[in-house]
Amino acid sequence: MVLRGSAIKGTTVSNFIYGGIAGCCSRTLVAPLDRVKILMQTTKSHLSLSHTIQKIISEEGMHTLWKGNVLNCSRILPYSGLQFGSYDLCKSAFFEQPLTIPERLACGTAAGFMATTATHPLDTIRHRILMYNDIHTFGQATRSLMSERGLLSLFKGYGSTITGLVPFIAVNFCTFDTLKSNLQWTSTPGILTMGAGAAIISQSICYPLDTIRRRMQIKGTPYKHGADALFKIVTKEGAFKLYAGISANALKIIPNNSI
Repeated sequence: MVLRGSAIKGTTVSNFIYGGIAGCCSRTLVAPLDRVKILMQTTKSHLSLSHTIQKIISEEGMHTLWKGNVLNCSRILPYSGLQFGSYDLCKSAFFEQPLTIPERLACGTAAGFMATTATHPLDTIRHRILMYNDIHTFGQATRSLMSERGLLSLFKGYGSTITGLVPFIAVNFCTFDTLKSNLQWTSTPGILTMGAGAAIISQSICYPLDTIRRRMQIKGTPYKHGADALFKIVTKEGAFKLYAGISANALKIIPNNSI
């Protein structure tokens, strides 16, 4: 197998490990933007990106921009590792090189489904920590969730997550691989540029699904399911609310994906 963006052949184990480490490094760098994006998606406030950042710093302190990052890294390590490892494993096990775009999408879909399903409870717990000022630890967030519907609460928004993240991962991996095959850029600037391009394309297609996913994870969510959330957001808040926080997400996802 060939590691993304390089000509270095790695083992299945190394692909899992390198993918996990890369995910932790990139997510730590962009953690503040991730928190801002989630707050812009899940509150009715219409504050801009800069005003949202100022509000968090003034009310909670600058360090809270990284709130929940340790937990996020504990999720990202297996999440990112599973994405990279299973994507390359799928490519080598089921298809001949070079892959077609539908084949790359199929491998990306399988990788996204595996990674998302395995780490969804940790994402739900992290979201609870990010959203509420009175919840600061893994234990507090877990107890808050368990008090609602027991273990099922750990999978709040799972349907929306699968619907939103799996297409994003599939498009992201497919776009990067297609760019890499056609452009043959192997330098660090070239790899960063292809990663940024894949991020922009996949985000533009899938962002509204991420907004619905986050709405489904809030405490006491008023939505029955993803379709209900979509209908109520559009009718009560307008279609543009589906793209709330996209500026923060763009600033986050481009360096995150490139790294």
